[in-house]
Amino acid sequence: VWYVSHDGQRKQVDEGLQFPNGVICSPDQTQLFVTDSRNAMGYVYQIQDDGALAHKQPYIHFHCPDAKGDCSADGMTVDTLGNVYVATELGVQVSDPLGRINWIIPKPRSAFMANVALVGPKRDWLVVTCGEQVYRRKVQVTGSFPWEAPTHPPKPGL
Repeated sequence: VWYVSHDGQRKQVDEGLQFPNGVICSPDQTQLFVTDSRNAMGYVYQIQDDGALAHKQPYIHFHCPDAKGDCSADGMTVDTLGNVYVATELGVQVSDPLGRINWIIPKPRSAFMANVALVGPKRDWLVVTCGEQVYRRKVQVTGSFPWEAPTHPPKPGL
């Protein structure tokens, strides 16, 4: 995992993941979520002021096909409530702010699902790429963009 500053300076901020792929900031921009496509885990890091990462932890345990040890986790997005949406082999897996998978939206077809985003004027359209197709679904959440001012999700319930 690498950090690239605004002026283009690069530095490695973590190593050891087999195939880091999806990357997204939490809505309050204090944490970084990273998927590892070669296993069933997503990781969370605390973002330091200088861009370094600290306190790496396994965060999301993805559901995988029965005969496979990885879920091919790929693109990610996050909503303003702190839920994390991840494109995987089984579909879009949605975890709550505590890292628990709450639901899986099945893939629309058998092709590889590569990316997921919350888009639109109100950021309330869930869009996925699957093979050569793009699908969308209206949702009752609002997407969070890391280039905008941080938002603070409510404290998660147990």
